[in-house]
Amino acid sequence: MSTKILFAGGGTAGHVEPALAVATWLKNAKPTWSLTFVGTKSGLENQLVPKAGFDLIHIPKVLMPRQFTPITLIWPFQIIIATFKAIKICRDADLVIGFGGYACPPIYLAAALLRKPIFIHEANAIPGWANRLGAVFSDQIFIAFPRTLKKLGRWRTAELSGMPIKAEIIAAAHLSADESLKIRNAQLEKWNLSISKPTILVFGGSQGSRHINEAILQSLSVFTEKGLQVVHSVGRSNALPTSTENYLPLSYIDDMSSAYHAADLVIARSGALTCAELAAVGKFAILIPLPIGNGEQSANAFDLQSAGAAELVADDKFNADWLISNWDEIWSKARNYKPVSRDQFSASEVIGSAIIKQIDGNK
Repeated sequence: MSTKILFAGGGTAGHVEPALAVATWLKNAKPTWSLTFVGTKSGLENQLVPKAGFDLIHIPKVLMPRQFTPITLIWPFQIIIATFKAIKICRDADLVIGFGGYACPPIYLAAALLRKPIFIHEANAIPGWANRLGAVFSDQIFIAFPRTLKKLGRWRTAELSGMPIKAEIIAAAHLSADESLKIRNAQLEKWNLSISKPTILVFGGSQGSRHINEAILQSLSVFTEKGLQVVHSVGRSNALPTSTENYLPLSYIDDMSSAYHAADLVIARSGALTCAELAAVGKFAILIPLPIGNGEQSANAFDLQSAGAAELVADDKFNADWLISNWDEIWSKARNYKPVSRDQFSASEVIGSAIIKQIDGNK
């Protein structure tokens, strides 16, 4: 009977892409194994997982109440129902690995009840509630940021694996200047943009950010005056603005590796995946942490800011006026930024190898 691994997590690219990176590595290492994803019907996993060639099973989306409302009273019943459905999914799994998101809590509870091995990977510097729950039952915890080791409980014994990211983004760190320039020019030509103009790459996460979008659109005339061009991922759910000679709006960017090559500066949210990719490709960025959650996006960007690789600005301060008035200083920082050369290792291999060791040890 084939070994079956369940990958739980979804909602945003920050949860799905690391899971896909590990699954892709594991598929190459163990081609006979069954690798199945668990997500919800509304998450980005519905586009990314099938496209990557993996099966996806749906589980009910159970939102953790952030404040007491009448809906809070039915939450326990929702999580119980979702857990019973998760038990059916987990029954024949040999190991469950979760990456956070709405699909994880029922899967963690089901796997614990069935006494299945549980691995978790926490992408953010400050763990989310799903993985805080998973940590209680987990056999092994992997983290992306050293500061997570300072948390109490089992986080102190977690393994610092780093962030699983696409192999082509890791490979970008090892390209020569000529190879990188070739990819840059090819991507700009594909976008019908000038290879002689500096390029700003803007994205607000997989869902986009209307706040960032508005600031960029209101700054376009100034960027054009300064001889800059903008590639702007506005988010799948947002209307696509009109393109111009120096402005290319896109709903979503699938090939982030080539997009990073084409960029001279990045403007983005400071999700864990984005921060890891920026560190890998060595691009200077303006980072605007999402002002919700438990402050994890600000914590995620701490290392980049400390290294002089990013300018952090609070969401309530970031607007067109701020961007225009601070642009010359930021552009100077971006042009003078020299990324520290360092070896890029594969977190996917670290986590995938641990999964193989766990399965082999149980045989």
